[in-house]
Amino acid sequence: MDDLDHAAERSQVFTEAALQTVLLRLDGPPSSGVCRSCTDPIEPQRLRANPRARLCACCAEEEEIHRLRHRRCGPRP
Repeated sequence: MDDLDHAAERSQVFTEAALQTVLLRLDGPPSSGVCRSCTDPIEPQRLRANPRARLCACCAEEEEIHRLRHRRCGPRP
């Protein structure tokens, strides 16, 4: 197997994992429309894009930054 075959195989695995993630999200209940973190209303355009959104755009961005920092640096002491 050459590099191209390995790349194609990795791409397929990634695609299947992404699809599984999306399907799991679709199984959940619809959003209440209220952010679970700050209790502000979730933006209508965000709910149109993801009817099961649990966080407003600002809180989702903060959570993603925290998740990336945790993955790179480990948990805070």
